[in-house]
Amino acid sequence: MGVHTYLGRHLRTAERARALDPAFTDSAEELFGHPHRRGVLGGRVRALVVLAAEAVVPQADEDRLAAAIGQAAAEGATVEEVTCVLEIACSIGLHTVSVGLPILLEEMAKQGIDPPGETPRYAELKERIETTGPRPRPLNSIYAAILRMDPDYFAHRVRFIDLPWERLEVLDPEVKHLVSIAIDAVSPQHYVDGLRKHIHEALRIGVTPHAILEVLQLASVTGLRTLDAGLPLVDRAFPPA
Repeated sequence: MGVHTYLGRHLRTAERARALDPAFTDSAEELFGHPHRRGVLGGRVRALVVLAAEAVVPQADEDRLAAAIGQAAAEGATVEEVTCVLEIACSIGLHTVSVGLPILLEEMAKQGIDPPGETPRYAELKERIETTGPRPRPLNSIYAAILRMDPDYFAHRVRFIDLPWERLEVLDPEVKHLVSIAIDAVSPQHYVDGLRKHIHEALRIGVTPHAILEVLQLASVTGLRTLDAGLPLVDRAFPPA
C-alpha cells in the first residue's frame, strides 16, 4: 500500500500537506486509515458511511462528495444505494425545527402563550407513527411538540424521513442506521438526540458496538475539510519557492 493509501481518498491536498508537515500527515494517515485497516464493516458499507458524512450540509464540498461517491461505486455500491444515502442525509436540514422548536416553546411559555391543544388529528397521527410505517416508534417530546404545533407539517416530515426506509430492497436497516449515525455525528450542532436514537436502534437490531464506533471514526474524516480549504489559501499567502 502507498504512503497515503487511505488519506488520499479523503484529502485532495494530501501531497501538499505532506510537503508542509510530513509528521502530521503520517499521523493523519494512521488515524483516518485505522477504521479501514480494522475493517469491522465491509468496504461497501464503509464507503457509504463516508458518503453520508460528506453529504451533510452546510459543510458538503462538491469535490469531496464526488470522491466519496466514486469510492462507493468502486466498492460496489449501486446508484440506488448512493441515492438512498443522499436522501437520508437531506434530513439534516430538519434539525432546524428539532433544535428551534423547543426554544420557541420555552419562549412561548415565558410570555404566557399556550401551544395548540391535542385534537383528533393529533391522536390519529400519533397512533400512525407509533404503530405503522417502516419504523414504528414512540412519539418523543420533539415529535409531540411538532404534532401539536402543526399536524400537517408533522405528517409531511414523517413521510419525508421514512420514505428511504420503506425501500427495503435498497440497503438493509443496519446500514441505514449506520449512515444515520454518521450524519448526526457530523452535523453542525452534533445532533445528540438523533445520534442517541440511531445508536439505540442500531444496538437493538443487533449492530455491534464496534461497528458503531467504526462509523463514528469514519465520520471524523470530515475534519480534513479544513486542510482542503485552508492549504490552497496558505499557498496563496505564502507562495511555495
